[in-house]
Amino acid sequence: MPLNKINFGCGQGKLSGWINVDLDVSCHPDVVADLVKQLPFANATVDFIHSEDFISQLTLAQGYQFLRECRRILRPSGVMRLLTPDLERFARKYLQEPDWLVATWNTHVGVPLRTGSACEVLNVGLRIGGQFQYDKETFARVAGECGFAAVEARFRHSTHPELRDLDLRAPDESISMYFECHPAPGANDSDGGHDWT
Repeated sequence: MPLNKINFGCGQGKLSGWINVDLDVSCHPDVVADLVKQLPFANATVDFIHSEDFISQLTLAQGYQFLRECRRILRPSGVMRLLTPDLERFARKYLQEPDWLVATWNTHVGVPLRTGSACEVLNVGLRIGGQFQYDKETFARVAGECGFAAVEARFRHSTHPELRDLDLRAPDESISMYFECHPAPGANDSDGGHDWT
């Protein structure tokens, strides 16, 4: 039986052999869906999820909702690979390596800067980077509350062949962090009674 592999928030970065899902019809996804609502997949039917630079586009409340839904649709043996900017790394680069930050921005982001300063990169990056930026500790905590065990991963490396060589943003040209999230044993879909929506 073929594996059920879903790429959420694909944008223009569609993956061959995956079901690419996005709200933006101009990206021509396989499935058009609003990912802050219930995902259009049945419980425990998905083997692999990939999502790069999407969760930061959501508010924290929406991030909880999205992760709970991913947990709902993943099989117990399934894995979600998730990449998102690392707020701590962004701040450290601003404070300790401002020249690297500006050069990386100019080379790999390309949004014009008026002052050309690391200060401007920080401001613009936070504004266009989405609604909520995570650091490693916060993401692992949120994922844990949504029923996942989140393990930090390396760029384009995975114990699962299906999840290798998918990442677009390398560590030497971005501030990305890489996680593989496994359904936690015994975890349920409860968020502890909090209303995050």
